[in-house]
Amino acid sequence: MLLAGGAAACKGASPEIALSKTLGSESDEIAIESIPVPAENGPKLVALGVDVPVLERPKKDATVIGALRFGGAVARADKPVKSTPECAGGYYPVRPRGFVCADATVSLDQQGATMPEPQLERALPYRFATVKSATPLYARLPSAAEQSENEPGLDKHLSKAAKLSPSSLRAGSNDVPVDERGVPTGRAVIAKSGVGVGPDGKRTPASYFDFGAPLTPKTGDDRAAVAITAMVLRRGSGLALVGATTAEGPSGPRSFGVTTDGHYVPLDRLEPALGSTFHGVDLTKEKGLPLGFVLRHEVSPFSLKKGKAERVEDEEVERRTALHLTGRFRTVDNVRYEEAEDGLWFRDKDLIKVVKRTKFPDFVAEGAKWIDVSLALQTMTLYEGKKPIYTTLISSGRDMLGDPATTESTVQGTFTVVRKATSWKLDPQEVEGAYDVLDAPYVLEFAPGFAITGSYWSDPAGEARSFHNVTASPIDARRVFTWAGAEVPTGFRWFAPKPDETITVHVRK
Repeated sequence: MLLAGGAAACKGASPEIALSKTLGSESDEIAIESIPVPAENGPKLVALGVDVPVLERPKKDATVIGALRFGGAVARADKPVKSTPECAGGYYPVRPRGFVCADATVSLDQQGATMPEPQLERALPYRFATVKSATPLYARLPSAAEQSENEPGLDKHLSKAAKLSPSSLRAGSNDVPVDERGVPTGRAVIAKSGVGVGPDGKRTPASYFDFGAPLTPKTGDDRAAVAITAMVLRRGSGLALVGATTAEGPSGPRSFGVTTDGHYVPLDRLEPALGSTFHGVDLTKEKGLPLGFVLRHEVSPFSLKKGKAERVEDEEVERRTALHLTGRFRTVDNVRYEEAEDGLWFRDKDLIKVVKRTKFPDFVAEGAKWIDVSLALQTMTLYEGKKPIYTTLISSGRDMLGDPATTESTVQGTFTVVRKATSWKLDPQEVEGAYDVLDAPYVLEFAPGFAITGSYWSDPAGEARSFHNVTASPIDARRVFTWAGAEVPTGFRWFAPKPDETITVHVRK
């Protein structure tokens, strides 16, 4: 489940798209269709606040169709189309559609205040981290005295952190090579050009949190007036970083990560979150359905000879391994076996099977994109018309097939994506209230409080461990996100797709 707020997002709509229907009230004579879409290389509007609303019409109570991320820059018109008492600075048309009020949460001429764009070509669009020990999330860069006041036992913590030996980090989601569609093409390899890899070709916590030049965000005047601590992050909490900087600490310079909302968190209290290397299977080439995912650990194949099943003792298949099946099966001693393409056999009870559909929902149209989610199987399959193109394992609500109004279950039915977000804060119930997840990546909300989202803080694919969401690995979440309609516009955190930009999500037993 997502926290309350907004609706969905995407980039790359046609540059000639109309902004909306009509301006403001019935007395307005200007048709929004007549307002040109701002040029991509035109003047910019920069968000100094968090989730600055993009409105359907130049009116405070208009429908919110998106939100600018903190430090996001979006192309705007030279002049506002309308000024009102509640928006004296005027409403500016922005690209690709919508209007933003020029109030204290934005700047029309800010230089060097923009924050780095999310790297949407990657499975993890930011450098993610989890909290090792409870820590304040600072609203602004803290002084040494403020650090000591807000972090009990800080001297002891810093002394311990200084003695830690550098450790090498494993491969993660961004180390799996993918093609232009986001389809994995090989095994994970830590390359010298990989995210957070140092000049020596190794990835350590120090190299991972090294962003190069320091980043100090420009914030609105209101940030200086608020409490120094925005919140206290519990152990295990996850967040995204866009940069880092240093401040004087109690025992010398101390490094702080900069979050997507322009807050600061001590790097010595974080550990890198690299994400799972698990991913689904491309079905667009010669191999399609049926397909099986190994359900459990310590699964071995069998050979079937003369009516007997013999375990192949020297082979063991890892959990979640994908097996292309022939569709043939045999029953030996009341146990059903499925044949894999290499001629070996696997017990049916050891597999999660995705089979070819013989019947399709009524809404399926030729070539139309839709997502088929099976709660009983914990699978997600992408379709274009009646052709499956990608399938994988997911994690749905913990109670699986229960009533989502009273249990921890994902809602069933047929929906359309109403919000598309590059990142979003989760409802703590998604992680049993144990910690906070500030930046879940690649979010497709399809009903109020229900979404498909990526997970970097855990690796639950194949097990029902969420609350209301459909959770996927980072690689799979990005694959779905880039395929599902228009892109999130530059400078936006989220936006609501138009009817011709959205896709269908079908959630069933």
